[in-house]
Amino acid sequence: MADTNPAVKEQLAKDAEARKKSMEEAVKRMEQSKPTPTQEENDRARLGEDVVQKADDGSGPEVHFVVQRQIVGEDKPAQASYATRQLPPKKEG
Repeated sequence: MADTNPAVKEQLAKDAEARKKSMEEAVKRMEQSKPTPTQEENDRARLGEDVVQKADDGSGPEVHFVVQRQIVGEDKPAQASYATRQLPPKKEG
């Protein structure tokens, strides 16, 4: 194999390190979390039990935002900023 450029080797090493770090973080997140609904909750629901209170999945509290909008009309309509065809006809002659 031919000698590779030192800059290429350096970039490959950086990419490998970033890939390794990303995989470690993904594994850590997977170990800390659990699916929702859990398999036990699925089994209880399959047997007919109404599972209202779900187990905490560790993601924190759910936050719901309510946005209220109010539309306010103007007293007079906006003036058109373009020419219309309502011009008097041109006089010939």
